[in-house]
Amino acid sequence: MKDKRELRKEALNIRKGLSEEEIIEKSKLITEKLISLDGFYNSKCVMAYMDFKNEVMTRFLIEHCLNLGKIVALPLIDCVDGVKKIFPYELTNQEGCLKPGTYGILEPVKEFSRKIDPKDIDLVVVPGVAFDVKGGRIGYGAGYYDIFLREVRKDCLKIGIAFDIQVFPSIPKEEHDILMDAVVTENEIYF
Repeated sequence: MKDKRELRKEALNIRKGLSEEEIIEKSKLITEKLISLDGFYNSKCVMAYMDFKNEVMTRFLIEHCLNLGKIVALPLIDCVDGVKKIFPYELTNQEGCLKPGTYGILEPVKEFSRKIDPKDIDLVVVPGVAFDVKGGRIGYGAGYYDIFLREVRKDCLKIGIAFDIQVFPSIPKEEHDILMDAVVTENEIYF
């Protein structure tokens, strides 16, 4: 089996080959599958992410959540006691409340956003570079989500979203890795 670094590099190269049209089309299909889940329907507070570099686009999901009156949280990476970690902040709209943060990814502006207690989140939509069919995930390597997902309630749904080309039969797992409850692609939902 390939190690995480090799798989990360392979998955990023494959994803880089997607056209903008493919990304938009597949992202809409992934959103449709995700919002059809009971766990989504029953959630009051959804944490999403702002897509970056050919990731599954989340704007369709975010708009849908806001239209339904759900609380939408987005990650803001901040440093506390010398440690960088994710803090969820509420998004009220997508205009003017975001600015480039860590790695140039759009994040909520603290002054215009309300901090959310991780225990209040019902569903976290998790980005990833690669996933496997059993909920394993490889991120970018910083460990932000593995740390953050330990702070949510046990019954909080953790759903990875990815393109089919990012899902492998199996990926290496380490003790600190958090498994997803489901992985949603444009063609499949893996539980």
